[in-house]
Amino acid sequence: MDGSVEAGARAGALLAATGVAAVLTGSPFLFPSLGPSAYLLATAPDAPASRPRNVLGGHAVGVVAGLLATHLISPGLVVIEPLPAFSPGMFRLGASAIVSVALTTGGMLATGYEHAPACATTLIVALGLLSTPIEGAIVLAAVLLLVGTDALLPVRA
Repeated sequence: MDGSVEAGARAGALLAATGVAAVLTGSPFLFPSLGPSAYLLATAPDAPASRPRNVLGGHAVGVVAGLLATHLISPGLVVIEPLPAFSPGMFRLGASAIVSVALTTGGMLATGYEHAPACATTLIVALGLLSTPIEGAIVLAAVLLLVGTDALLPVRA
């Protein structure tokens, strides 16, 4: 099979597993930062960022940083809610985003759990899209499912 077709099929299979979990549970097992994680797992399996500990650890750092930022800086705000320009809410959401990415970047480097897609996860959380501790746990369960599915798929040629 052509390498691009194989990688595309693998990335699709990884997201299919989380998609099935979303359908079966009605919980957000699908979210944007899983796409880049699936891409890395499918196209660069030997890269440090694709190591299971880095994928799961990086997203865990992102969830914790996002939860800290949103609950300390912008509790109750969601980026999709219309807010007036220059309003305190817009400034708080912006600050939450900035702080979460800074904490995630520093946290990943400090722990060695480097996985760039986790910076998208932290924004999803910090901007109020999946900002409760239960939603954070679901995010991590989805990442664990993604990594577990990758381990169960046939070894790449």
